[in-house]
Amino acid sequence: MNISIALLRGINVGGNNIIKMETLRKVLTDAGLEDVATYIQSGNIVFRHKKTLNNAGCAALIASVIKEQFGLTIPVIVRSAAEWEQILSGNPYAAGGKTDAENWHYMMLSEVPAADLIPAIDQTLYLPDLFEPVGPNVYLHITKFGNTKLANTLFDKKWKVVSTVRNHKTMLAITALVDKLKTLP
Repeated sequence: MNISIALLRGINVGGNNIIKMETLRKVLTDAGLEDVATYIQSGNIVFRHKKTLNNAGCAALIASVIKEQFGLTIPVIVRSAAEWEQILSGNPYAAGGKTDAENWHYMMLSEVPAADLIPAIDQTLYLPDLFEPVGPNVYLHITKFGNTKLANTLFDKKWKVVSTVRNHKTMLAITALVDKLKTLP
């Protein structure tokens, strides 16, 4: 069995796309995922699954279950437990000596953006906020998240991807759920 993390974008925000986590856990279990756990209401799902199901397969399964059961078309981004650990350990802001973890955010992308699109977002226009793309992820250092222009819509439009963001605290809480699943037989 593999352990993966699914991140849903845009659910239970501002009274839109309401999905109860208890119901979501049940329908995903019925669809074949195992030991499904969620963290808060914003669509953070940790689960075990058969090794034959890769990230894209997990994302497609979850998106189709949500469409079928809730009538919603929700973007789903999946990372394996190993990828999740790499994302956290690869944070350039932590490695660079910044100790203000409350300003660290992690953007997961649906795919690696085309290399020629990366320069479409000029880092200097968003200072003091910073970003660093690494593969299908972007590390963000944002002093006031509610005021930043480094939002999903910017990256989605300029890089032609779908993205979702989690703060450092949420990343650690999801890691704790992953660690719990690792102890199961």
